Amino acid sequence: MCPESIQGPSNTNTHPYTIIFSLYADHAPGERSIWIGSLIQVLAALDVSAGTVRTIISRMQRDGLLQSRQEGRKSFYSLTDAGQEEVSMGAKQIFSISTEWDGRWTVITYSIPEKQRKKRDALRASLRNYGFGDLNPGLWISPHSLPVDAPPKWQEMGVWKYLEHFRAEHIGLGDPHKLVQKAWPKLPALDKDYRAYIARYQPVLRKFEAGLLDDQRCFAARLQNLFEFVSLNLNDPALPPVLLPKEWSRPSAQTLFRQINAEMNGPAQRFFDTICTEKER
Repeated sequence: MCPESIQGPSNTNTHPYTIIFSLYADHAPGERSIWIGSLIQVLAALDVSAGTVRTIISRMQRDGLLQSRQEGRKSFYSLTDAGQEEVSMGAKQIFSISTEWDGRWTVITYSIPEKQRKKRDALRASLRNYGFGDLNPGLWISPHSLPVDAPPKWQEMGVWKYLEHFRAEHIGLGDPHKLVQKAWPKLPALDKDYRAYIARYQPVLRKFEAGLLDDQRCFAARLQNLFEFVSLNLNDPALPPVLLPKEWSRPSAQTLFRQINAEMNGPAQRFFDTICTEKER
């Protein structure tokens, strides 16, 4: 079972798919497939029920993120290309660090007819996923250049023709930090979540370093650490340090994440390989 120090409610709203993506990214990269029985057993270490595992896997297969193959009566699952892309995006998000800023902003404006509200809502969600902040209705900003995959994605969504895209400097009298506060009002709450993450996982690392966690507990702690940190980062616009509060806690949280991820890798992988070797050979 999970160690007591990582039981209890998480400070993040982790999407069930994030748990599976984290598992594959960490222990079954590339095209490696995992038997459903092994998935059930290893996720039992996090108190995830067999029924829940089967439901998540079925939904991910339906959504084109997992694919299956049969060997006799056994079903094996691996990531599709779309699933691999999701994993790559998550990895890029958690390991990236924004540093320099040239002082310019990427500005997106749009005007989508009210009768196409669903497209407008989908665009807003996409902008948030790319780290843009909502400065004013129909006006979004980011200190980063427009991601190369954004235009084709927005063309596919049918919203590209409603957009205007600028790369500009702010020459007003306002403090850039006030722009940030307005466009990203949830930053204080995110900082609080990072601090809660640190308070939650520092004791886990200390228990491991004291030799108090066996392989199964290391696996559970390390995997939960991964998907909780991923969940936090999915809500992080990754702003350059110059635009963030002086006591911004993400760097400390990221250092802790890297320590747990590296130091607990051996026993966690050993537990996973034992399960898969025993059940799949």
